[in-house]
Amino acid sequence: REVAVKVLPESFASDTERLRRFEQEARAVGALNHPNILSVHDIGTQNETHYIVTELLEGVTLRERLSGGVLPPRRATEYAMQVAQGLAAAHDKAIVHRDLKPDNLFVTKDGRVKILDFGLAKQTVLQGADEGVTRASSACTSAGMVLGTVGYMSPEQVRGERVDHLTDIFALGAVFYEMLTGKRAFQRSTAVETMTAILKEDPPEMTSTGERQISPALQRIVHRCLEKDAGQRFQSAKDLGFALDSISAGTTQTQATVALPTARNRWRIAALVFAVMFVAAAAFVVRALLLRPQQPDYRQLTFRQGYLTAARFAPDGQAIIYAASWDHPEIKLYSLRMDGTDARVLDLPPSELLAVSRSGELAIIRRTATLSSAGRLARVPLSGGAPRELLDHVISADWSADGAQLAVARIENGKCHLEYPIGNPLYETISWISHMRFSPQADAIAFMDHPLAGDDRGSVVVVELQGNKRTLTREWEGEQGLAWSPDGSEVWFTVTNGRDNDRALYGVSRSGKQRLILRTPGALYLEDIAFDGRVLLTRNERRYEVAVSQLGGETRKLSWLEVMLAASVSRDGQYAVIGDWGSGGTDYRVYLAKLDGSPAVLLGSGVAGGISADDKWVTSILPSDTTKVLLLPTGIGESKTISAPNFHYRDATWASDGRRLVVRASESDRPLRSWVQDTAGGSPRAVTPEGINGLFLTVNHSDYVSARDMTGTVRLYPIDGGEPKTVIGISESDRVIGGSPAADILYLTPDTAAVPLKIVKLNIATGLRQPFVNVLPTDPAGIMGLYPPIFTADEKRYIYTQARALSVLYVATGLK
Repeated sequence: REVAVKVLPESFASDTERLRRFEQEARAVGALNHPNILSVHDIGTQNETHYIVTELLEGVTLRERLSGGVLPPRRATEYAMQVAQGLAAAHDKAIVHRDLKPDNLFVTKDGRVKILDFGLAKQTVLQGADEGVTRASSACTSAGMVLGTVGYMSPEQVRGERVDHLTDIFALGAVFYEMLTGKRAFQRSTAVETMTAILKEDPPEMTSTGERQISPALQRIVHRCLEKDAGQRFQSAKDLGFALDSISAGTTQTQATVALPTARNRWRIAALVFAVMFVAAAAFVVRALLLRPQQPDYRQLTFRQGYLTAARFAPDGQAIIYAASWDHPEIKLYSLRMDGTDARVLDLPPSELLAVSRSGELAIIRRTATLSSAGRLARVPLSGGAPRELLDHVISADWSADGAQLAVARIENGKCHLEYPIGNPLYETISWISHMRFSPQADAIAFMDHPLAGDDRGSVVVVELQGNKRTLTREWEGEQGLAWSPDGSEVWFTVTNGRDNDRALYGVSRSGKQRLILRTPGALYLEDIAFDGRVLLTRNERRYEVAVSQLGGETRKLSWLEVMLAASVSRDGQYAVIGDWGSGGTDYRVYLAKLDGSPAVLLGSGVAGGISADDKWVTSILPSDTTKVLLLPTGIGESKTISAPNFHYRDATWASDGRRLVVRASESDRPLRSWVQDTAGGSPRAVTPEGINGLFLTVNHSDYVSARDMTGTVRLYPIDGGEPKTVIGISESDRVIGGSPAADILYLTPDTAAVPLKIVKLNIATGLRQPFVNVLPTDPAGIMGLYPPIFTADEKRYIYTQARALSVLYVATGLK
């Protein structure tokens, strides 16, 4: 392939710290693989010359494009939207450009905009007297150092303060202003005067002339980007892209002109022409009004920091009920009037919202663990009162159309059952379902069917009350959010294709005819649709981060991508197996990372599993092919596969002997159970009864599977066979998360939904409990929950995953 090679300035060679920071940044940018960011293929050194290898681009810089004249508003909006999408991908990885300007934006021949010089712009000394450059003597990671191009610098850059992603949004606003007007927003005769204008003055008004009409909506977007106070700007590039996308189809106007003919009887011809023109113009206006696509209108409803788990319209459509965690780890229920701005906290215990009935009754759930696990279902009037508990192990629920009864999805005997009414099964699966919604006609229930536990990939399914099931869509790489259209003719849902984190809103008819309704940058989730067609949407900035903590010491992040989960830790405590669930395509990726923070090694594809006792092999399972377990070498060698006829594997890890696997699998679509399988060959052997599966652990040099039996009793099932051991001193709410390889100790957490996550030790010989450690997030902002930690054998360190999200709720009108 043809590539471009860029030789870096000689100043890099003499400053090892700047070079190290640049290489780290370049590698991070190279991992982005976004269509609006210049792809970095390699960085290296040849004869003390440092270079970077990138994709080869054909086209011009935006600066060159602007030299030919001002851009039409539609084209400028399209370019700005592409830049916002590229910035959003970089900001998701905590990469800030800091020197965005037309010179660093490249327009290819096919109209794609590429952002150039990530990392280099941040750390090199910029040149160009005509641009007015303030120089920096280092990587500019300290307050008081100024880096950027005057005219596009944010106020915080001018003041030499620490900067973040909001600086890039200001710079994009300045570039957008220039694309729309042909003039720089703050240009003055000197650099000092320009910086003063950035700090104290507003840019000149944008005027519309002739055919170039700059809509008020576009002007508002530009001015919001250019707010002096960073807190008043768009708070993410994804939100900016969302705003641009919502008006991109209506940014230009065109006018037609008619040349009048001349003739001998000019006044008669003129009168005739006028009459024809009048009729034609009237017909054109009427047709335009009838056929012009209505642009959706979006109104932001929430403004606090935290994450929102669900939102529903109240029965009258004039209020919204939602569940959120604002500025604290507990999820509470709120009521918000559409004509107000302040939400009212409902007097209810911490709960998540599942559904609101037509008669004004809530279905709520108190989850016993974080994220997608089951919990206890209750019902409570919206008007107030104490919740009435109904059922345990519920994942999803919705009210019937008349509000009299509930349909539920619950876990029982190793399967997920969809029941309506409660106790009457309509559908079951060995995995899980979510987002159940009753049709307006009260004849069917739509839901999302997920084939893998803990994974939101899946398809949209409708089951009729007679039990007839129909799968309406293909299997999507990620799906969350579903509701019926008001007339019940379609099911609307939000999904992602797995190649990026952008989501799209689709509609599908009961016959399976699918159409695209809305596509936006970023994570968009459908919450609800009102009877009049208004739509509730949530925009979520979600991250799953892996951290390592020294017992009683420091905690630091190990992950570097958006969705990464800790899978296992090596016996010697030197390595962690980490899964990339966000940027690894449809089958994900498996990494081996040293706990000291050294660069991780990509091992292969699949859902990450356990590491062998000799650190030579890691297990993984491909979501696209669950009939086998992959054994990925951590060093030189080829991958191996383990399988068995009619088996589908859920997960796999290594027994202590290093030659057997302990797996959770189903045979011929029967309920899950735990098995042990020799890697040298042979069929799996059952460890637990059918419908019972659990966590593999080593306790006092013996291997077990810890699981609750059908009575709810926690037992340790030996993988070598024999009678299971009953664990004493454990309560119904306790969850076993691990064991001590050298002692009769189990690690428990009494409440996996709590933050901090409290871990206790249980002596299985005596039943005595003692506090062990409290697991805390590295940053409390937007924390959704903490996954149970994985301890090293010496108990000196542990790794864990923290899930966080920052949510904004919108109501949209005009979506069709």
